[in-house]
Amino acid sequence: MKVAPSFLLRWLSLVAGLLVALTAAPVSADSAKPVLLVGFQDQTLPETVAASKVLEGAPYEVQWVTLTGPAAQLSALYSKAIDVGHMGDTSLIIEQGKAKEDWTSGSVPLQIIAGWRTADKKYPPIVTVARAGAGIETLADAKGHSWANNFGGYNYLQYVLSLVKAGLTEKDIEAVRLADTTTSAAAFNAGRVDLFSGSTLGVVDTIEAGKAKVLVNSDELDIPALNVFAARGDVLRDAAKHAQIADFLSRLKAYWAWYPDHRPEIEAIFVEKLKQTAQRAKYVAAFQQSSFVVLDEALIEREQHIAEVLLKAGVIARKIDVAVEFNRDFNASAAAQR
Repeated sequence: MKVAPSFLLRWLSLVAGLLVALTAAPVSADSAKPVLLVGFQDQTLPETVAASKVLEGAPYEVQWVTLTGPAAQLSALYSKAIDVGHMGDTSLIIEQGKAKEDWTSGSVPLQIIAGWRTADKKYPPIVTVARAGAGIETLADAKGHSWANNFGGYNYLQYVLSLVKAGLTEKDIEAVRLADTTTSAAAFNAGRVDLFSGSTLGVVDTIEAGKAKVLVNSDELDIPALNVFAARGDVLRDAAKHAQIADFLSRLKAYWAWYPDHRPEIEAIFVEKLKQTAQRAKYVAAFQQSSFVVLDEALIEREQHIAEVLLKAGVIARKIDVAVEFNRDFNASAAAQR
């Protein structure tokens, strides 16, 4: 496996700079209001939530912190630079699996507090794709080819399960592990690697242009592929923070209800503020139309199965209990009707 030096240096400098910036205690513009620090991996949610006005009148101030990739979100959570972080639903499986000490109900450092994804099967969250002209028609054809991926979340799970489905291991391919799905997708789109596993959004333009072929998507691999918010144990035990999070999630539930009727406005935000093309903005707006899901036993059973697969594949070193990673206190505040 190789890591491109330029990507690695970019990643290290980005994380170092952001974490230094985050070490200062946040100060609310309204000094009477406490601050809830919420990490997110891009500006799509912060910008559209602001447009929805659902946070107006909250008895606290939400400060969004943009950190790309699950590794940066996890680092910020552990360092107490943010209260709530954004990642994929499998990130904590990998964290628990590599932990030196067992995670128990009394010691669990991080827990998932809410999860969401689009219900439209037309927009699978994650894909494994091959570059057109690379001679790859099926997953089994990936042997000997370069394959971009990033560690730490459901993008990595997509990569691992794609290998398993192909009957291959990392020794059979040229694994190229990069900092996050953005850099991995950029390498694929530029033709520097032959395969990519990660967010559909990262490679949709290449797929639409006929320059890439989808080999398998997350639904076909039975990956829940949820975006999730996770919080530290000390934050969840703080009564004031707990109440802020419950209110924040209830307001985001209202945001998801607002979203479908405001797609043109959302697309305009993506074009004007995030500098996306009109075509990409339309796709991103459709892709990100989501709703919260219930953190229930059925979901936990699916996640436990994923942990068993990762154990068998050697990604995690020991058997774990996934249930401890889920905090269901906020189901009433967040979970939408199925």
